[in-house]
Amino acid sequence: MPKIKSATLSDFICSLFQAAGATKDNATLVANSLVKSNLAGHDSHGIIRVPQYLDAIANGDLNPTIEPVIIQETGAISVVDGQRGFGQVVAHFAMNVTIEKAKTHSLAATGLFNSHHVGRVGEWPQMAADRGFIGLAFCNGGRPGGIVTPYGGAARRMGTNPFAAAVPVAGRNPVVVDFATSMASEGKVRVARNQGLPVPEGWVLNADGHSSPNPEDLYAGGMLLPMAQHKGHGLSLLAELLGGVLTGNGCSGLPDYTKFSNGVLFLVLSIEAFRPLQDFLGQGADLCELIKSTPPAPGFDEVLLPGEPEERAAEVRRVEGISIDETTWAQLVEAATKLEVSAPN
Repeated sequence: MPKIKSATLSDFICSLFQAAGATKDNATLVANSLVKSNLAGHDSHGIIRVPQYLDAIANGDLNPTIEPVIIQETGAISVVDGQRGFGQVVAHFAMNVTIEKAKTHSLAATGLFNSHHVGRVGEWPQMAADRGFIGLAFCNGGRPGGIVTPYGGAARRMGTNPFAAAVPVAGRNPVVVDFATSMASEGKVRVARNQGLPVPEGWVLNADGHSSPNPEDLYAGGMLLPMAQHKGHGLSLLAELLGGVLTGNGCSGLPDYTKFSNGVLFLVLSIEAFRPLQDFLGQGADLCELIKSTPPAPGFDEVLLPGEPEERAAEVRRVEGISIDETTWAQLVEAATKLEVSAPN
């Protein structure tokens, strides 16, 4: 597997998107977001997505030049039409709108719809936490027909429907919770497929409804299972209702949903509307220290906070570079050849 420095990789991906017709600003934002996911150890939402995005541009499902627009505003509420643009561009825009509204109203919500893949959802609530707010996101959608079965079912009905939240605390990076409501994101199965590895038992059912370790079965009519059985099913349905029905994005399992899309409900809370900011940050830090002081169970070295594995992965990968599996790299080189872009050596 080649290892490439993050800056070199970002420049390469940016060049690919620009060659495919993206504006420089859009290409830069999306490339940086994808590589940031690789740095954090979430290869499922990193540059493995580039061929998917390039295909979407080529077939007209993604407009790489478009900017999102606010189509409705009522006080603290906004509705953003992504106009089939890059999901990262749309999400970045929508979260900024929500943060600015929260400065005025203390609580703000933005519904985002008609957007392509928004990437790693946790990146967007963290924008709020980095500015001293609490951010939350409920995301639905994906491919038409869905890819996740409800608990107790054996047919595709919903998307992977991630939830994310970010909370600032004193003296450390924000606590960032970010997970698909399925057993794994589709991207993690894609990573296993590209690496020629099996997936863990309990992730995937094949088209006949039987558990399978073969990632190819997901792409041959199979389905992902919800996380935590009925609990994940409930969270997934909530994300579908808030990210899909409320925003107007639509739901991937319904017949009128015909194109890959993400709908997201962003919420931003002003801490100072509840209590003094420094008091909250300090008590939040005390709680984190209490959690960190927990004696580790057998087989564990320490107790980690949400967001810590990503921080540590990024520290290592910034120095050592980002590993890319041979299949993904071959796909990127093939795309570069078609678009007449030079690939890094």
